[in-house]
Amino acid sequence: MTVSKTGSTTASNPSARYVTLIAASAALGGFVFGFDTSTMNAALNGVRATLDLGTGAMGFVAAISLIGCAIGAWFAGPLSSKLGRTRVMSIAGGAMLAGSVGAALSGFLVLMGLSRLTIGLGIGAASAVIPAYIAEIAPPGIRGRLGSLWQFALIVGQVLGLLADYGVTRWAGGEDSPMPWGGAAWRWMFGLVAALAATYVLVARVLPASPVDLVRRRRVGDAEALLARIVGSAATDEVRAIERMQAGKQAGGVKDLRGERLGLRPIVWTGILLAAFQQLVGINVVKTYSNTLWSRVGFSTDATFILSIVTVLISLIATIVAIALVDRVGRRVLLIVGGVVMALSLGTLAAAFTTATGRGDDLVLGPGASVAALVAMNLFAISFGASWGPVTWVMLSELYDSNLRTPAVAVSTAANWLTNWAITRTFPLLAGVGLGFAYSLYAGFAALALLFAVKKLPETKGRTLS
Repeated sequence: MTVSKTGSTTASNPSARYVTLIAASAALGGFVFGFDTSTMNAALNGVRATLDLGTGAMGFVAAISLIGCAIGAWFAGPLSSKLGRTRVMSIAGGAMLAGSVGAALSGFLVLMGLSRLTIGLGIGAASAVIPAYIAEIAPPGIRGRLGSLWQFALIVGQVLGLLADYGVTRWAGGEDSPMPWGGAAWRWMFGLVAALAATYVLVARVLPASPVDLVRRRRVGDAEALLARIVGSAATDEVRAIERMQAGKQAGGVKDLRGERLGLRPIVWTGILLAAFQQLVGINVVKTYSNTLWSRVGFSTDATFILSIVTVLISLIATIVAIALVDRVGRRVLLIVGGVVMALSLGTLAAAFTTATGRGDDLVLGPGASVAALVAMNLFAISFGASWGPVTWVMLSELYDSNLRTPAVAVSTAANWLTNWAITRTFPLLAGVGLGFAYSLYAGFAALALLFAVKKLPETKGRTLS
């Protein structure tokens, strides 16, 4: 979408407020995702006790949703080409609703596994479709900050999920303790996710299709009416520009991504590597180990919970910084600066854990190493939250032409989820070798991500989307 020649689009005019409302409503899918992430973490002990699951079974329950995310992202592309992005967003919300209800009612491992897989399918589909939808609905002048709303909503969901689940746990007395009206506390945690998912289904059903989708489906009048609310008198010119860019092009499928470089087009590999590096730096395992870090410094369990919320809030503030900067300094600059800080902070974490004594639960860090590790961990969270966290999703939706965007974003997002799964599953093995070794590996990936951003990534700020 282009910007009217009569003036730039700013967040202070009515049209910008309207499109911001649309983007924020779409991004509520990320809020449900973040809330579910916190819920699963909070419910784990209760699920283990109620269903009498061993360590291996719990690992299966925790990881299978990531496989579902990869599958959901992969198939979201073909589905959105046929049904439109907003329909797929509604279906994704329905999958999260069904999976959450199933998890809340689960009485045995298989049903819990299938429920978590279903939730993953919905989350994966949403992650592939929502950022692309926001990119197509937003004017270039504010597209970066609106595209960052996905990551922002995700982190807000994590924070509120932590608070809600903590309140439920304290009310019941424990994750597997019964609530006053029946059912273990962890079941009601999943009930909250189901209520949010149901709300999102209703929201997605009233969202307008993007102008690009409308023109592709020959609903030119509807596209012009929508654009009139976004760019005013330039709506007709905008529609003509989209028609010219789509002339002779059809929405592609996965087969259209094939090319001369290892079977794929170079630009597709760029998107896949961008998505993979976001997870290869180890953001999820660093956050997972934060509670242990706090306890090594000597904080109590309650204090550890509070400080974990502080860590998430730091990520939230960093994302707000990214929203403020992404349309001013550009996507590539943020990724490069973020890559530098991530590599340095992860290297510091690795050096700190290299000095540790003991193993497993008996791991001990010296006072200086503990402080260095905690500072480095939060610096890493800040740098990731201000760069690779939100900016990756913005760029994935801007890299591709309209005929490739749907399948290419789907494949890239699937690669992101598969990498997430691989990092999550291999961390226990790497930690067994040594946490210093594990964080050294992630620091190496951060350095490679930095090199990739410098050498291969184009700047997509202000690019016209067709």
